[in-house]
Amino acid sequence: MLATGIVSFRAHKNLKSWLVSAGQGFEGGAPELLRLILMRTAYEQTSVSGLGALFHLGKDNHQPSIGNTAVYAVRLPQSTINLIKDCANNKHQGVSEWASAALFAWYLSFKAYQESHKDADADWVEEYARLYRVRVNEVGRVYALKAGREVS
Repeated sequence: MLATGIVSFRAHKNLKSWLVSAGQGFEGGAPELLRLILMRTAYEQTSVSGLGALFHLGKDNHQPSIGNTAVYAVRLPQSTINLIKDCANNKHQGVSEWASAALFAWYLSFKAYQESHKDADADWVEEYARLYRVRVNEVGRVYALKAGREVS
């Protein structure tokens, strides 16, 4: 049986509507998308993956953390939670701050994707979900190969 745990954090409450909108393309909806966002970010930031340079949050990309926030929670394998803790420590952040920044970075990229596809077919959300899952699987495989681990 796979050991799991819960990562919870605060982020701007308006991000929920973006998760719900994008989550329509995922079989598990917004909860599945949130899980994939955290997993992808952790895999990309891990130094062994060599993909850490892809994820840079400048000061302008940090959301305000006071007021108008909601609590988000996601169940993840314990191995992924440990990886997230390592990523947060490497950035001198707590897990909650790291997860909030990961969600906000996803929001910025999804918003840009949505704007570029607003005149596209109605099934662009499903295509986004398919491509997002593929990318998570790719970075997960790279992480697993370089770290000599199995990805959950």
